[in-house]
Amino acid sequence: MPRMLRFSIAVLILTVTFGMGRLAFGQAAQPQFPSQQPDPNARVISGNDVGFRVDRQQTETLGRLTGTWVVRVNGL
Repeated sequence: MPRMLRFSIAVLILTVTFGMGRLAFGQAAQPQFPSQQPDPNARVISGNDVGFRVDRQQTETLGRLTGTWVVRVNGL
Protein backbone atom coordinates (compact mmCIF):
# COMPACT_ATOMS: atom_id res chain seq x y z
CA MET A 1 0.00 0.00 0.00
CA PRO A 2 1.53 3.34 -0.95
CA ARG A 3 2.65 5.57 1.87
CA MET A 4 0.46 8.52 0.75
CA LEU A 5 -2.68 6.34 0.74
CA ARG A 6 -1.99 5.11 4.31
CA PHE A 7 -1.41 8.69 5.45
CA SER A 8 -4.67 9.85 3.81
CA ILE A 9 -6.65 7.03 5.46
CA ALA A 10 -5.14 7.84 8.86
CA VAL A 11 -6.03 11.55 8.48
CA LEU A 12 -9.56 10.62 7.37
CA ILE A 13 -10.06 8.33 10.39
CA LEU A 14 -8.78 11.01 12.79
CA THR A 15 -10.97 13.67 11.18
CA VAL A 16 -14.09 11.50 11.46
CA THR A 17 -13.27 10.52 15.05
CA PHE A 18 -12.76 14.09 16.25
CA GLY A 19 -15.75 15.31 14.24
CA MET A 20 -18.06 12.75 15.85
CA GLY A 21 -16.68 13.59 19.29
CA ARG A 22 -17.39 17.26 18.73
CA LEU A 23 -20.90 16.45 17.52
CA ALA A 24 -21.56 14.28 20.59
CA PHE A 25 -20.23 17.00 22.92
CA GLY A 26 -22.52 19.56 21.27
CA GLN A 27 -25.55 17.34 21.89
CA ALA A 28 -24.76 16.68 25.56
CA ALA A 29 -26.38 18.77 28.29
CA GLN A 30 -24.11 21.65 29.23
CA PRO A 31 -23.73 22.70 32.87
CA GLN A 32 -25.84 25.62 34.01
CA PHE A 33 -23.78 28.19 35.83
CA PRO A 34 -25.43 29.91 38.79
CA SER A 35 -26.43 33.54 38.60
CA GLN A 36 -23.79 36.05 39.68
CA GLN A 37 -26.42 37.80 41.83
CA PRO A 38 -26.82 36.31 45.31
CA ASP A 39 -30.22 35.02 46.35
CA PRO A 40 -31.78 37.73 48.55
CA ASN A 41 -33.59 35.05 50.60
CA ALA A 42 -30.43 33.02 51.23
CA ARG A 43 -29.68 32.16 54.83
CA VAL A 44 -26.52 33.73 56.24
CA ILE A 45 -24.76 31.92 59.06
CA SER A 46 -22.94 34.80 60.70
CA GLY A 47 -20.76 36.06 63.46
CA ASN A 48 -20.38 39.77 64.22
CA ASP A 49 -18.75 40.89 60.96
CA VAL A 50 -18.10 37.74 58.95
CA GLY A 51 -20.70 35.30 57.65
CA PHE A 52 -21.35 32.43 55.29
CA ARG A 53 -24.20 32.71 52.75
CA VAL A 54 -25.57 29.22 52.01
CA ASP A 55 -26.20 28.40 48.35
CA ARG A 56 -29.31 26.24 48.62
CA GLN A 57 -29.27 24.95 45.03
CA GLN A 58 -25.68 23.68 45.14
CA THR A 59 -26.16 22.33 48.67
CA GLU A 60 -29.11 20.22 47.50
CA THR A 61 -27.35 19.14 44.29
CA LEU A 62 -23.98 18.21 45.80
CA GLY A 63 -25.29 16.97 49.16
CA ARG A 64 -22.88 19.11 51.17
CA LEU A 65 -22.99 22.66 52.50
CA THR A 66 -21.78 25.13 49.87
CA GLY A 67 -21.87 28.89 49.75
CA THR A 68 -19.91 32.12 49.90
CA TRP A 69 -18.05 33.90 52.65
CA VAL A 70 -19.49 37.39 53.22
CA VAL A 71 -18.25 40.39 55.19
CA ARG A 72 -20.39 43.07 56.84
CA VAL A 73 -19.46 46.56 55.58
CA ASN A 74 -20.97 49.67 57.20
CA GLY A 75 -23.58 47.62 59.03
CA LEU A 76 -25.01 46.02 55.86
